[in-house]
Amino acid sequence: MMELTKNSTNLVETSSALVQLKHISGQSVFITDTEGKSIEIMTTVDGTKIVFSKDEEGRNLAIEERTNGTKLYHISKDSTGLPSSHEIRADQTEIVYFYNHNGSLRHFVELRSNGDRVSTVIGAEGTIYSIEQKQVGGVIFQAWGSRNDQMKEGLVWLHPDGEVSTHGDKEIVSEILQKFQRFLDGVRVA
Repeated sequence: MMELTKNSTNLVETSSALVQLKHISGQSVFITDTEGKSIEIMTTVDGTKIVFSKDEEGRNLAIEERTNGTKLYHISKDSTGLPSSHEIRADQTEIVYFYNHNGSLRHFVELRSNGDRVSTVIGAEGTIYSIEQKQVGGVIFQAWGSRNDQMKEGLVWLHPDGEVSTHGDKEIVSEILQKFQRFLDGVRVA
């Protein structure tokens, strides 16, 4: 049986290696097993508990359990070599977050319990683009961005019957049609 001991010397902070959690702070307790492997258990100000460790390949991991029942699983490097997080909410909605090397959010995918899927990308210039694939109701392409110091939005909705609806700023709608050209090939907007 593995033996765990509370360790107050040789504190090895594993939380700092997960750049997507650099904004988190709290009180940590460090535990070391008989093989010298350490676990960091952090309690944040709002009561969230996060357990930090490493896997067999040396990647830093964290399991976060929030007071509202949401669980998050964080990894320092996924198969792409970049940090990512996987969130499972109490309503069974799942969200996978993808970050850059600095821990800034670049893309996330939401899988709703009803089967809908929303992919969201944050552009380098700050514009946000999303594709919502609905189980019932077609596909909605949306964008939000600042134009002339004003926040503008637009959407293009492909209905299941082949009809197309647009809404919002004409420049943003045009940008959506161009950005998602491969999905919207042949779509004509009046």
